Amino acid sequence: MNVHTNGNYPIAPLLFDSESEFYVDEPIYDPDIHLQLTEPEFVVLLDSFKHVPKAPQLNKSASPTGQSQLAYTGPFRVLSDEGYRVLHSILQREMAYRISDVRHPAKIRFGAYRSKWLQEFNRCPRIAEHLSRITGDVQIMPTTLQSNYSHTNLGYAGFDRVDQFHRDSVPYVLILLACDMTETIGGELQLIERSPDEAFRLIEQYGGKVPKEFIRTIDYLGTNSCVFMQGSQIVHGVTNVESCKEPRITVVNSYMPTNPFVDDLTRYDTFRKEKTAPLEFAMHKIWRAGAQMFDLGSGKHPWPTPEQVVERLNKSIEELEHCRDLLLEKTTDRIGFYDEKTKKMSFFETAPTAFKVEDE
Repeated sequence: MNVHTNGNYPIAPLLFDSESEFYVDEPIYDPDIHLQLTEPEFVVLLDSFKHVPKAPQLNKSASPTGQSQLAYTGPFRVLSDEGYRVLHSILQREMAYRISDVRHPAKIRFGAYRSKWLQEFNRCPRIAEHLSRITGDVQIMPTTLQSNYSHTNLGYAGFDRVDQFHRDSVPYVLILLACDMTETIGGELQLIERSPDEAFRLIEQYGGKVPKEFIRTIDYLGTNSCVFMQGSQIVHGVTNVESCKEPRITVVNSYMPTNPFVDDLTRYDTFRKEKTAPLEFAMHKIWRAGAQMFDLGSGKHPWPTPEQVVERLNKSIEELEHCRDLLLEKTTDRIGFYDEKTKKMSFFETAPTAFKVEDE
């Protein structure tokens, strides 16, 4: 039976947290006012990390697994000046919710449970269409994990690495620079242009101090510029901030393919210590299983045999069983990160804690 991408199946519904309150004085998200979509000057492909002069003219189609050949892009813009002003004002209030964990000295999560503007920003169809064109051949949609909407990394002078070397636990990320780094020393986004296995081998070989010939440092265009990358397919991290006139802030929106049959690169283990993770991840697997069944009944196929119907049923059942086993910790999908303190791969074994303001 042929498999079709699922561009018409609705995205997962929004969840609500009774312990969180929405900001009441933020503007309504308006793409006509808040967006200024531009094109990156180049994209880099996973195939030998070749540069292509300008997106979306990629010269290689999607792989059989359904992932794009995009590794990362040059910088471009998504938000208008007014959109950035709104985002920045929301981030100032979000500072009250800073947390720390074993990988990040400081970060903010769950913003979309407090801000309707962030919800709409992450679920904006215009942005998804724009980023889909940049991939060259893959239609994408917002992640089903709502806690990842506008995940924010914070870098303060004198702390450890802003983010350790890792692969993302979602397929694609849009990273927006939400600060002025003109006087910042450090805080560099570094990519290792090798396969993930080879990249981690290099990291362990050199104790986290990977030689510069293996590193690509990303240059933003300045405040309110973005890069888009297939973060699940390329190892990356952010160096520590040595000095700055303001904290280093990046806002990360996460995306996944609309095709429910591609390899699932959304991970549970990275988020399992968060209270929202079990339901959010269950919603993710329900979306995949439901979209697979929706495709069967879409009328796009010839009448299937009983065996073909059962095959599709089994595929959806496997999605749900995998989710169940992950939540019960009968299996794991963990990918971890390299901890420079211990000089070995580490995992999320403890829940995040509140960021201590006195540590700033």
